[in-house]
Amino acid sequence: MISDNDVCRIAKKLENSDIDIKKTIEKASTAGYLGEKHFYCTVIEEGGLTHTVPEILGDRYKTQPLDNLYFDIISKALDHDGIYISLAYCSSNIIIPDENCDEIVEYDDYDLEEDEYEYLMEYGLITSDSLKKFKIYAEEGISGHQPTEDVGIITNIIDGEYKAYFALRSTDRCMSSFMILPFSAEYPKEHPLSFKNPINKLLVEMINDTIVFK
Repeated sequence: MISDNDVCRIAKKLENSDIDIKKTIEKASTAGYLGEKHFYCTVIEEGGLTHTVPEILGDRYKTQPLDNLYFDIISKALDHDGIYISLAYCSSNIIIPDENCDEIVEYDDYDLEEDEYEYLMEYGLITSDSLKKFKIYAEEGISGHQPTEDVGIITNIIDGEYKAYFALRSTDRCMSSFMILPFSAEYPKEHPLSFKNPINKLLVEMINDTIVFK
């Protein structure tokens, strides 16, 4: 597993990288293990809430092709509050056979006696490029992500340059809108938004491999 410093280095490099937005969205729309069209690009409004392109066009349940109209809306959003591109899922309620995984990671970083471990958690980590399984005992206190959440990047144009940050997209309490929550190195590793969280460290590394750079 990559170190805390490596994760922060990837995040800092991403912030000022020249991302090919169109190709990244097109690549992410084919989600490998979960099937096509399972990842989403959403437009961010002031306050961090997001809207899909079909919502903006008046029908949230309609499937919008990745055509000129779609990317015209995305392009305009980049000049305002930006967009969020969903690039990874972390799911504890999906059964993935070991033989389908690119890597199986077992985490144990605490000095607990063997008989203190009781509940083994398994998380499926999924991007369009890779499929990994992460195993950790609940007693470790590391927080994973909910089935209604996904991980990706926020990006917009500031002073003529692209800026991008790793973030989590999560439903609000009313389960009606999605809010974007940036990752931070300031949180302890047990926190679900921490760059030090081992699940997030794996996701950052996987997401970095899925982004198309110019």
